Amino acid sequence: MRLITIISILLLLFSCSQRQERIQVVENNNLNQKQIDSVLDKYNFEYESLIFIDSTQQAILPITTQKPRGGSRLSSKSYEAESYPQYWNIIFYNIETGHTNLLTKSKMRISNYHANLRNSGPIISKSIIYKICDTDYDNDNQLTYKDPEQLFISVIDGSNLTRLSPLGEQIMDFQIVPDSDKIIFSTQRDTNEDLEFDKKDELIWYLIDLSKESKPIEIINKTERKEIENLYFKQWLVKNKK
Repeated sequence: MRLITIISILLLLFSCSQRQERIQVVENNNLNQKQIDSVLDKYNFEYESLIFIDSTQQAILPITTQKPRGGSRLSSKSYEAESYPQYWNIIFYNIETGHTNLLTKSKMRISNYHANLRNSGPIISKSIIYKICDTDYDNDNQLTYKDPEQLFISVIDGSNLTRLSPLGEQIMDFQIVPDSDKIIFSTQRDTNEDLEFDKKDELIWYLIDLSKESKPIEIINKTERKEIENLYFKQWLVKNKK
């Protein structure tokens, strides 16, 4: 009964009836705390559904934001819709102890997270994997969808948040090697150094073994990639002589 009561209170406190448009950016002209409070009073925080971690007393609650009540524009500037984060933080709640904590107090764009990771090793099965952007790669003083995301991992209570993929490379995809603590993932590397990530850039494949204190290693190194590219050139781009 106690567990049901706690869950009901949580859902009542954190539920949101309907997703609305995302908020505009507020220009900060050295506002004092009273002015900040006045601005925040106009906003709602929007919470996703509560996620329970299998066979634990741990639950997570991702947070995004809504447009201010009344929809008034508070800034002469605004991000494009794609520039605003899917999630800007995550609440972790321990049902048994009642303890809550945030994933981070740093500014981050969290586009996705993966919990309850089955068919994996003992480390990954007790972890959460994220796609997170936390670096202003193109130096425009904004953290937008144009900046690359990396692969991160934390313990199921949100502690020990760790970057897995190389800084400055855009995470594309990842797969957990079955029944292991190994992850294979691919990234886009800004090989032409134009501060953008697109089809012109090289796709890199990595493997990382979380059971060891190791950095990700490239599955196919630069020399091997060059050999593959040359083979493609000879087979498909050079006309056959009659």
